Amino acid sequence: MPQVNFRMSSERLAFIDRAAEVRGVSRTEFVLRSSEAAAVEVLNERPVITLDDEAWEGFVAALDAPVEPDRAVKERYARRPQWDR
Repeated sequence: MPQVNFRMSSERLAFIDRAAEVRGVSRTEFVLRSSEAAAVEVLNERPVITLDDEAWEGFVAALDAPVEPDRAVKERYARRPQWDR
C-alpha cells in the first residue's frame, strides 16, 4: 500500500492529535478523512460534464441558436422606464 509522510511542527501535530481525539479516531484516520473531504470539495468546484459526440453537437447547436424572447420579456422591454413617465 502506498504511503504518505509529512513533516510538520510539534504544534501542528498536537493540534491534529487533539482534533482526532475529539472525533474519536486515530491521527491517520483523521488526516485521511479530512484530506478526502477537502479533495471532494475542490473537485466539486469544477464539475466535469462528459458528452458523446452527438450530445456535444446538440449542446453547441443550442449555444449557437438565436434566442427568441418570450411574451413576458417582450412586454417588459416594451414598457417605458419608470423614470421616463
